[in-house]
Amino acid sequence: MPHEYYYIEVTFMAGDQYASAVADIAQVFMFEQWLRHYYVVERDGKLFIEIPQDDLSEIHTKYEGLSGLADMFNNSEISYEQSQTMVCAFVGARFDGSKYAPEVVARTLDGKAFKIEMYVFGVWMKGHEAYLDAEKLPFSDWAEMYEGWKGLDQVKEYRRKLEAGGADPNQPSSACVH
Repeated sequence: MPHEYYYIEVTFMAGDQYASAVADIAQVFMFEQWLRHYYVVERDGKLFIEIPQDDLSEIHTKYEGLSGLADMFNNSEISYEQSQTMVCAFVGARFDGSKYAPEVVARTLDGKAFKIEMYVFGVWMKGHEAYLDAEKLPFSDWAEMYEGWKGLDQVKEYRRKLEAGGADPNQPSSACVH
């Protein structure tokens, strides 16, 4: 069975040496959001990620490069801080110094392009929440829908405004420690 890989396309100005890193790192953050969206359960007033074995096997088959993050989260108590720590550790282990030069990951996480990408993804999630909640969708569907939405003229124009300096005051910054 072939592996399903969905590369999250990120729009950048020509010559941006960090475009690939932004796309790779954004995909990890998006995958983490997908995991939390569908696999969070509450026990004794605490939140946990619980991925059924069949789903975990499917994740390993379809999203081999991201499955390690699912393993890290599975059956773990989570909080905002713990999620940040695990995602940043996964990004660092997977990309920092191996796929990218050591300074690239830190600079990417702190860079405007990554912050805009994650902000736009957050806007997409909020706008599609009812649809995403209706049934459990594969991560590949999320990636495909997000890419289609980003291709809309209205979204492209909004993104251009953000890139030109019309930053939203609610735009998040990286919480990873570098």
